[in-house]
Amino acid sequence: MRPKPFICRPMFIQKVWGGRALAELLGKPLPLPDARYGESWEVADLPEGSCGVDGADSTLAEARAIMGGSLTGAARDGERFPLLVKVLDATTDLSVQVHPGEEDLEALPDDARSKDECWIILDAEPGAHVLHGAAPDATPERLRAACEGEGDPVALLRRVPVAAGDVLRVPPGTLHAICAGVVLLEIQQPSDTTYRVWDYDRPGLDGEPRELHLERALQVSRFGPQPPEKLTPEERPGGRVLVRAPSYRVEQVDLGEGDVSLAPDPESPRVVFAQSDGVTLSEGDAVLTLRRGQTAVVPAACGVVTLACAAPGAQVIVAAAADRDIIPA
Repeated sequence: MRPKPFICRPMFIQKVWGGRALAELLGKPLPLPDARYGESWEVADLPEGSCGVDGADSTLAEARAIMGGSLTGAARDGERFPLLVKVLDATTDLSVQVHPGEEDLEALPDDARSKDECWIILDAEPGAHVLHGAAPDATPERLRAACEGEGDPVALLRRVPVAAGDVLRVPPGTLHAICAGVVLLEIQQPSDTTYRVWDYDRPGLDGEPRELHLERALQVSRFGPQPPEKLTPEERPGGRVLVRAPSYRVEQVDLGEGDVSLAPDPESPRVVFAQSDGVTLSEGDAVLTLRRGQTAVVPAACGVVTLACAAPGAQVIVAAAADRDIIPA
């Protein structure tokens, strides 16, 4: 029997920089009424945590252990789910941080994993910005000195204004920080390896200073030429390609004028994030309905999946763990 699409039940992570926008903007059922939640792990199969499968008493990791390559793709049988999807609410600035790439792993601890990620801005307060990439005059020596008290580390990064709809890619080695007043969808390689460069000398939720990883960060950070600050979506019939990366692709699909079909792809699962209420996914006689902000997984072994929504201007974001067409051209 072919597997069917299913909705994921997110994990909610409290953060010192978090707030309540996950509930207020997206209607997510945050567990505690007064806690500050910074992350909703929408699709996650990591040692650090696994999201749930809606309607079942199981996690995505447990489902993957049973379904194997029919979920993850034929060539990934036995591997973890190949995408990590989060929604982040930054009420205050996140730490300045950086992630390693594949070329860095040989010189890093065995549990380090490459992390290439992208950001789709869902909401931003007036004047909101992010830090993305090293400034032209930044060097490892200047960043080290600033982190040790001889200057401002933030001044050595590019300050990029953002608004809802903006798209940024954060390749490995890119120094970055999400800043106050930004809610975004983050799609990435399945890794939580993060090296924290600077955290404003603030305590964590436990009242203690959060750990910094300056030496590891300098080891993997890229200086000199930097990636583009923002990406320009590639328009195509029915939507647009938002991100092309070596290990994933992200497309935005317009649904307001008719149904759209996802072609079968036995090599890669897909992840669907609803930007509108009333989005349906149909595969044979199986139908799922998503609210705005909900996320579904389409297993690799699914047949043709049809996306639909009657709301004018309805859209979804669809990601695959490979850089190839998600919606047939």
